Amino acid sequence: MTHNTTRPRIVVGVSHSPAATAALRWALGEARLRGATIEPVHAWQWSGQHRASYAPMGTWRSHDEEYASAKEQTRRIVVHVAPSIEPIVAHGPPAQVLLTHCAGAALLVLGIRDPEPGTPVAATPVLAACIMGAPCPVVVVSPRTVPVPAYPSCEMTLSVAPTG
Repeated sequence: MTHNTTRPRIVVGVSHSPAATAALRWALGEARLRGATIEPVHAWQWSGQHRASYAPMGTWRSHDEEYASAKEQTRRIVVHVAPSIEPIVAHGPPAQVLLTHCAGAALLVLGIRDPEPGTPVAATPVLAACIMGAPCPVVVVSPRTVPVPAYPSCEMTLSVAPTG
């Protein structure tokens, strides 16, 4: 009899927002409960592909410069919450990137902004696409749900005991 020693994987959308940070914090707590790994994913698109050809060249940053900046900014956000986890920065539309990365995952965790008082919560197009297209369960987390001190920064070392 063989045992599956692969740990479950939780993918977290990281969009440089308080909602995404709350989603990452929630996912860390869930990973502890499940003995899972965390995969923070940031979708990035080069702004140069959307600029008008007549835009001043001085305002352009190269593909590599923008990628390095997005990777560093994402790393700073993730390291603040989970110092030992390296984020993934992938090029492409956010919903497409997240749906690709959550294939085979146990869970996809996304953040949602708190609405203005008196306004109903509305799903963004990315959130709606992920809910409709994800091959795994999707959890949506609000910053109100997971206050900043809920899961303090920590080094994560998880181990899974064999079952049998």
